[in-house]
Amino acid sequence: MNSPNRYIIPVFQRYYSWGLPEWSQLWENLLELQQSEEGDAMTHFMGALVFVPETAASNMPTYLVIDGQQRLITFSLLLCALRNVARSNHCPELAAEITDTYLIHPYRKIPEHFRLYPRQRDREEYLAILKHAAYKGERGSITQALIYFLRQIQALAPEEGFCEDALRDLFYLISGRLEFVYITLDDENPYRIFKSLNSTGVNLSEADLIRNFMLMEIGNDTAAQDAFDDAYWRPLEQQFVDDKGQLNSRDLSYFFRDFLMADGRYIPLAATFYNFERRYHTDTFDVQALTIELQENAQLYNVIRGLQPHANSQINRALHRLRLLNTRSTYPLLLNLLRRVEAKNLSMKAFVNCVELIGTFLRQRQEADEPSRPYSRWFVAACRYL
Repeated sequence: MNSPNRYIIPVFQRYYSWGLPEWSQLWENLLELQQSEEGDAMTHFMGALVFVPETAASNMPTYLVIDGQQRLITFSLLLCALRNVARSNHCPELAAEITDTYLIHPYRKIPEHFRLYPRQRDREEYLAILKHAAYKGERGSITQALIYFLRQIQALAPEEGFCEDALRDLFYLISGRLEFVYITLDDENPYRIFKSLNSTGVNLSEADLIRNFMLMEIGNDTAAQDAFDDAYWRPLEQQFVDDKGQLNSRDLSYFFRDFLMADGRYIPLAATFYNFERRYHTDTFDVQALTIELQENAQLYNVIRGLQPHANSQINRALHRLRLLNTRSTYPLLLNLLRRVEAKNLSMKAFVNCVELIGTFLRQRQEADEPSRPYSRWFVAACRYL
């Protein structure tokens, strides 16, 4: 980070997702370094960071972060926390040194002003912290990480408060004894490298893979990807956020699977992306049109899940009664039927009758103590006969 370079986290990367286990482990490693014997050159290896040069025209060396973005953001947030503590303990010169050498390029204009530039939906929260500005959005893991490190640093303070030497020692500890290996690769397709690196690590969810596939159809222009993400993909994902405003990737993955199975072919959850890519990876593929179709289907899906009402009260009541039977294996069939209602190929009354027949079928099997295991395939197969 202490370099003339700028680092961009591309849109196909995960959102910032580190939490307490990772933060506390990093902090414990720092304490071990701090407590090592004086004169001991002990360091902590933070792992390899993989970069690809950004192809867009720029006045400064710019790289896409292909591997290591969670560590880079956390490292920056740790330094932001130390900078804030330095400010509150009347050490403005140290705070400025941390900011100017690791967080920003002081003589560059926005966006080159920022050394690390997270992906779009992490960006506003991160930059608010970097600029020490108010943030009006939903506070996520980025803010929680800052709060965690602030508390840990403040807990080290003696009763009379920090002196500048103590804070500067901590700064040198963080900047000098946490080690990274920097790897720069030359490749015209950074996403291909990303997929290869992540094939042996923590798996991306099916929803992550589908999002990245769609973004890569836009091309390698990060500005175009950001525009698509903001105008098209975000409204889709917004329909799968939880009560805390966090994206529920598992629910979104299930939606993509049920969306595909509504055409009548059973798909294992782990094969969702494979089947999605195989279906849509064609020369005539229109990424915007498909995303709009997904948005429309997601709205119907949320009607089925009871998360938003349908305009017809009878449909709402029928779906509510069916949900009491606690089976989600009906979702592909219900989505198929509800699509037909919206296309005016099936009347609302006929849809309600279908839902009631499904409910009767399920109740009768429950009363007969019949297994529910076959449902996931039966209801998908039924879509082929509509």
